Amino acid sequence: MAAPSQYPFVNHPCYSETRDNLWARIHLPVARNCNVKCIFCDYSVGSSCHTSKPGYSASIMDPKEAIARTFSEIEKNPQLKIVAISGPGEPLANEQTFTTLEGIRNQNKELNFCLCTNGVLLEDAVIKLKELGVRSISVSMSAILPETAAQVYEWARIDGEVLQGQKMGEAIIQKQLSGIERTVALGITVKVNTILMPNINTEDIEFLSKQIVDSGASLQNIVPLILCGNNQKLRPPTTEELSMARQIASKNITQFTHCKQCRSDVVGIPGADRIL
Repeated sequence: MAAPSQYPFVNHPCYSETRDNLWARIHLPVARNCNVKCIFCDYSVGSSCHTSKPGYSASIMDPKEAIARTFSEIEKNPQLKIVAISGPGEPLANEQTFTTLEGIRNQNKELNFCLCTNGVLLEDAVIKLKELGVRSISVSMSAILPETAAQVYEWARIDGEVLQGQKMGEAIIQKQLSGIERTVALGITVKVNTILMPNINTEDIEFLSKQIVDSGASLQNIVPLILCGNNQKLRPPTTEELSMARQIASKNITQFTHCKQCRSDVVGIPGADRIL
């Protein structure tokens, strides 16, 4: 696991506490399919080029297009040193993710690879990710109690079966924690992204932060719910609620507070990037 004075805790804009000497990153939208339906995701590819929310992309690139676009962007900006795949679906549920990373790696051995995942397929996929040179992984995990997970996720496809309810919640949590443990054991740095949803997962925050650090995660990123799709009946947290959740979780694990909740099709440094 990387030391706090090493990449990704320096240079990577989604891990570094300091905003100095950040490298640009590119999010390649090659992952169309998803294996889990979260209540905070409406999976509206292409509905608005002005939408700004995690997991959103105006279109899907095929691997060949994504590889070419990566090197085209590097020619424009030598500080582009991080290649990431975060969606718009689940990267590990799409073979295009691996094809894209392998194609880029064959042409450049120095670029840093990063991935965002819901974690359900992580334990099985992480050996392949390690071989490709992935150095940091963000796992989206917003519940630690099965009854909470049953509210956070509408359904999940796990081991060939579509699950719902508490059985689904138990399976997702077990897969996520096992995936984090396996990933960290292989020397890959893990950050956990947590969507704060008042009246749903507020009571999970303390126990969740304890469980993820026990599994080996180095960093947690608690971000507010963005209303969309089926979650319009919910509400985002207030500034005070978000601050309190981070304060509670910080007793167990370091908190990252610079997140811009990026789309899946951007390039640059978060907060000053552009859509591909």
